[in-house]
Amino acid sequence: MKLARLVWIYCVFLISCATEPAYYIENSNLPVAESRIAVTTVIGKPRIISLNGRELTSVFHDRKFEPLDLDKKLKVRFYTKVVILGPRRPYEVSVEVIKEVFEPQTQAFVAVGMDEGLTQIKAQEIKKALNKGLDSYRKLDGDNPF
Repeated sequence: MKLARLVWIYCVFLISCATEPAYYIENSNLPVAESRIAVTTVIGKPRIISLNGRELTSVFHDRKFEPLDLDKKLKVRFYTKVVILGPRRPYEVSVEVIKEVFEPQTQAFVAVGMDEGLTQIKAQEIKKALNKGLDSYRKLDGDNPF
């Protein structure tokens, strides 16, 4: 019974993740390393970084993007996932703020989907950081062209 319920929840999660769009920031001309620095200034030190350094997942946070104390009993938590897409510049940056709800039956958190409002807020902050990084990157290139 529990296994069937977990499989059902997992299938719902996969379907919901596949159909929910993330917020995309297009035409980011920063190199991947500079983009990663800009993203970490917004989301903080990542909890998970992919092997290629293009996927960053934040620590768990609340609706106000404050880090959570995991020792407390929580009912809802969020995390931000940022992915730098594309083989070369200009890159596209995907931003998602995922909501997880504690399920008492399984004693685990289950992802229920993307929070669109929080995703848009965080994406705008990341977009500003990427543009700010691009301004300083251009400034350095102009000062020392060779």
